[in-house]
Amino acid sequence: MSRKDRTRPATSKDGDIALKKAQQFMDAAKAEYLNERWDSAGLNAIHSGISAADAVVIHASGLRSASQDHSAVVSLLEKGVSGFRGSPRTQLIGLLKMKNVVAYEQRLITKSEAHRLVSAAERFLAWAQTKSN
Repeated sequence: MSRKDRTRPATSKDGDIALKKAQQFMDAAKAEYLNERWDSAGLNAIHSGISAADAVVIHASGLRSASQDHSAVVSLLEKGVSGFRGSPRTQLIGLLKMKNVVAYEQRLITKSEAHRLVSAAERFLAWAQTKSN
């Protein structure tokens, strides 16, 4: 097993917590967007997507990614969750691709980038909620 594919056991309660975190990050993303804090909105949206993805994987498999690479959750979702291919996959990958830009690049993101991130995270979270019941 490669370092990217490492997992650890997780409970249904862990999945519920991850979903609650995803909602909190989404609420913060929307509030920051309304306050025109594009980078904060974007990063909260990205973290919402990461937590939502964790919740789905946990509920589907009883496992959680133990990789430092957030994209490892994509392969876990592809392997174990029906309905991930298509829009949910595109939304999550789009969020993950922007993480380094938002968090580490020496530039501010634009209003339109923040809007795309918040919208993608909102759609992904809605999908994750249907898969985490």
